[in-house]
Amino acid sequence: MREPGVSSFRPPRGAIFPAPFMLRARLVLAVRSRLTHARRRWLLNVGLLIVGLGLGQGTIFIVQTVLVAAGEFQLLAAFGMHYSFAILAVILVDAGGSTTLARLVVGVSAEQETRDNVWRCFCETAAIRLLIASLIGALAVVYALAFSADGFSRWYLISALPGVLLWTLNPVGLLDGLRLTGISGLTGSAAYVATAIGLALASHRSPEAAGTILGAAFSIGYLLTLSAQWAVLGREGWFPSYRAVTSAGLISAFKNACTLSFQVVPGQINMRAQLVLSAAYLGAETTALFIYAKQVVTAVTQIIALILRVDFPTLVEKMAAPGQRGVGYVLKAQKIPLSCAIVIMAGVSALAAVAVSVPGFALHRGAMIMLILAPTILSISLSLMMIQTLAALGAYGASARSLAIGSAVGLVASYLLVSSLQVYALVLGEITFHFVGFYIGYRYLQNPMESASATLKPE
Repeated sequence: MREPGVSSFRPPRGAIFPAPFMLRARLVLAVRSRLTHARRRWLLNVGLLIVGLGLGQGTIFIVQTVLVAAGEFQLLAAFGMHYSFAILAVILVDAGGSTTLARLVVGVSAEQETRDNVWRCFCETAAIRLLIASLIGALAVVYALAFSADGFSRWYLISALPGVLLWTLNPVGLLDGLRLTGISGLTGSAAYVATAIGLALASHRSPEAAGTILGAAFSIGYLLTLSAQWAVLGREGWFPSYRAVTSAGLISAFKNACTLSFQVVPGQINMRAQLVLSAAYLGAETTALFIYAKQVVTAVTQIIALILRVDFPTLVEKMAAPGQRGVGYVLKAQKIPLSCAIVIMAGVSALAAVAVSVPGFALHRGAMIMLILAPTILSISLSLMMIQTLAALGAYGASARSLAIGSAVGLVASYLLVSSLQVYALVLGEITFHFVGFYIGYRYLQNPMESASATLKPE
């Protein structure tokens, strides 16, 4: 006989805990296992990106350091100017595909997109990329053959052009969307390592020979990068597949290329305008030292950009949730990159201050400029976080507007002040650029209706 109120349930023979408890325990363990796996993948991606950064930009930095110590300022100034424009061409040729394709691949993981649609969009993006690369190539050839009187410029442009054309087939967005950002960054280091080797070989050469070596190294590096990236995608079961393009898809890809390019172009133009102003007002030696110090700032802020790339799929999911999107929300959603930016800025400032305190140090002047540039590490990082937030919302147009306006204001400030403040004017203009752009992006996020519509449908 059972006593009233006593359940007739008996756990299976050999069971220690009741079934509901076991179910909950298994669920908790499954969630913890998934979180641990996600954390490990995040750490692996960040680690591989940092390794790629060290191999790539780190190798170039080492070679530049040796050349600065040897007084090769003319070669460094010529290389810095031409290489920066070659990288700008690569960025333009990407046509925003690294972002749009990544968002589509995330949709495949969430079963909102199909692979056929991803490949169709890739083909449409590649067509727009080829158009942009052809225009850039035509302008480069005309300038090199008809207008350039500098042997370095002529041969660098002709030799680097194949690398720009090859980049029309880059699959970076596919790798990022598959959460293989670390592999993307590691394979991308091949292009930088090849350029670093070319820079070492170009030392003490004639301008024509140096330009040919550096341009050819640029093209070979991007060929190696593309080959490695497609090999990785093949191992993941993503083999290149052609899909017929549509007129609507081409128009959409062109619009995305225009708006997403303006997320990057203002900053790139700002940097190149700084080089032009420095060369015009500050001389070749200061320009070479500015390029050297800027290389350090660019390298360390790329660590922040790499972390943001790893976090992009997660940020897309976070920004899809309804709610207030103020500055606090933006910074909290990206607190790891923000913390890294603060720590890196402090570390670079401390190292530069130590180098500045030793007047006999060969890189004393370079360290002084690096110390002046250190605050831009934080301002660049904040700008990148706002760009990432707007991209996660699909608000490409808003991001482009904020960067274009910020860049224009920063350039005007630099131009008006460079004759009186010298190199300080360049730093002040860059910080102005970043904070004006951040504020405009913040104002966009304060309009919940506009932000919500961007979440549902990219601009």
